[in-house]
Amino acid sequence: MADAGRAPEAGWWSDMLSSLLEGMGDACLVTDDRLVVLFANAEAADLFRSPLRPVGRRLFEVLADHRLTEVAERCRREQVPVEQSLQIVVHQGGHERKKYLVVSAAPIRLPGAPSGHGLRLIIRDETQQRETEQIRKDFVANASHELRTPLSIINGYLENLVEGDIDDPVMVQRSLLTMQKHSLRLARIVEDMLTISRFESVGEEEAADLKRSSFSVEECVKDVLDRLHPVIQEKRARVEMEFPPAEVGSRLAGDRFYWDQVFFNLIENALKENQQPGLVIGVGMCHRPDGGCELWVRDNGVGIPRADLPFVFKRFYRVAKHHSQEIKGTGLGLSIVRRAVEAHGGEISVDSTPGLRTQFTITLPPAPALPPVCSEP
Repeated sequence: MADAGRAPEAGWWSDMLSSLLEGMGDACLVTDDRLVVLFANAEAADLFRSPLRPVGRRLFEVLADHRLTEVAERCRREQVPVEQSLQIVVHQGGHERKKYLVVSAAPIRLPGAPSGHGLRLIIRDETQQRETEQIRKDFVANASHELRTPLSIINGYLENLVEGDIDDPVMVQRSLLTMQKHSLRLARIVEDMLTISRFESVGEEEAADLKRSSFSVEECVKDVLDRLHPVIQEKRARVEMEFPPAEVGSRLAGDRFYWDQVFFNLIENALKENQQPGLVIGVGMCHRPDGGCELWVRDNGVGIPRADLPFVFKRFYRVAKHHSQEIKGTGLGLSIVRRAVEAHGGEISVDSTPGLRTQFTITLPPAPALPPVCSEP
């Protein structure tokens, strides 16, 4: 510590400045008047073209996009602060990804530098905020459309009843049945939206708020099949269950309510998307050697085109657009499944061969209460 009444040494100020800039959260670079990098914090590493050390290099050698350098050039030329929002493409792990950046450059004085002038460049990554905002906008637009359709149908039939011959029992019966069907669909959309909202509000620190308990997955699936029994009969489908033997058990530690929704949505989705009778659905579970487990729902139906696979868990996304009028779903089922699995620390994937099979696989991490290991299917 410096003595009272005595200025701290230059090295002390340099160390403190570096510590502050390293912990600020945004990418920060300091250059001299020739745009040679004098300092770059760790957060700036993702914006470099190469893993080479940026200090001592010209700014255009370091930054991933020439427009970032142009902001600094303008600031140096006009000697005024400059701020600009940019969308750039960066290469990470062999993939291209769009990033939304806010670049702020300002002139600074550099004691000891030949000209005494330099630049401070702050680069704030707003990609996550932009993507979240776009998701919200898409959700509102899609939800409005999905809610409008059943409401319009119900209002149309109500107008017919008010303005038409309400004494016609055939017309009244047909109108009431149609309104009932679409009111049930409306209720299902609202219920699914509330479920999605519930999961969106659950962060890592709130995941423990799920009502976790030990339950039998096999019994959970049987309850779901009882609820879907009329549809299974109508489609003349068959469900085959593949669970570990009784001595091993099929218990899972989790929120039973949400696992009911997981299996209900996956099995119902298979039934809805396959119009031909004779569908075979397989539901099973296996404990892995590492203490985790896998669960799956597969069917031998029409399958999912490979181009659609990356999007099936998106809200309101439907693969079979050609028969969307016949398949009355909310478009939220698979999104709910993914969020429920993630809330339990797991992952879900889908693999499909059109015309042959589709399989959704859920992988869950090890849990202390899991039963002994069995072989994989």
